[in-house]
Amino acid sequence: TLTRAQFATMLCNLMQWEAAVPASPSFSDVAASAWYYGSVEAALAHGAADPGGAFRPEAAITREEMAVMLVRSLGYTSLAVTLGAEECPFTDVSVSPGYITLAYDLGIVGGTGNGRFDPGSSAAREQAAAVLVRVYDKLHAASRQVQSAGNSRVVSVSTPMSDLDAAAPATPLEPIAELYRALRNAKNSGADPEKTVLQLTAGGVRTLVAGGRVVSTAAVSAGEVRRILTSEDVSTYYDSRYESAYCIYRPNDAQTATLWYQSGESQAAKLRLARLFGVTRYVLA
Repeated sequence: TLTRAQFATMLCNLMQWEAAVPASPSFSDVAASAWYYGSVEAALAHGAADPGGAFRPEAAITREEMAVMLVRSLGYTSLAVTLGAEECPFTDVSVSPGYITLAYDLGIVGGTGNGRFDPGSSAAREQAAAVLVRVYDKLHAASRQVQSAGNSRVVSVSTPMSDLDAAAPATPLEPIAELYRALRNAKNSGADPEKTVLQLTAGGVRTLVAGGRVVSTAAVSAGEVRRILTSEDVSTYYDSRYESAYCIYRPNDAQTATLWYQSGESQAAKLRLARLFGVTRYVLA
């Protein structure tokens, strides 16, 4: 078996996190003198572990705990929570279903047969090694931009448009949950990831609001996005729920504009998710 402290250390090595050494321990049972102190604290700092209380470093890590820590280390906590209400492929999973479903869909973990995952069973060292190598291979594959999809299958997600007269505009590009579902559907339909191309929006979507109501929503080119971002009095934000960037500015005295656009950070997050599904080619449209 593998202890929770050992797995935290393996995870830190995989993700290349620097050891964290706060002056005061974050967990009641992880002393600053422990050999795994820096790794456990790094796992906490990167969201792979829950804050506060005890970490139980010497306890054998379960299959459920391993899946949860892996998904959190990849930055998909909010996505896993969203998926929690969806159908889990295993009949014996009642705790953390979204995390286990996501890890399974990505091909990181598998079941134990007969529709079971055995979430409470201790994870063996060889299981953890196999899981971490799978993650490493997927993360270190190279994404490659192509000019067109050609005859390949295209995976794309429509940008939601704000209804006229809506109270608040929300038009994130390729919301991460919808992109996940599109990639999962392609995988489950038997699509060859090597013959699949991810299509991402190059520019953005701008919504104009006047008098507290949406008056128009329209696509904006990548060049126009760059021009707007270099203007004065533009406030930029990033929404990790959607993995999409947006900015707010006033084009005139009567209107406020909200522009959701494809930033380097949002594009990287979506390409990373596609690589986890084995899709390495993408096109900007």
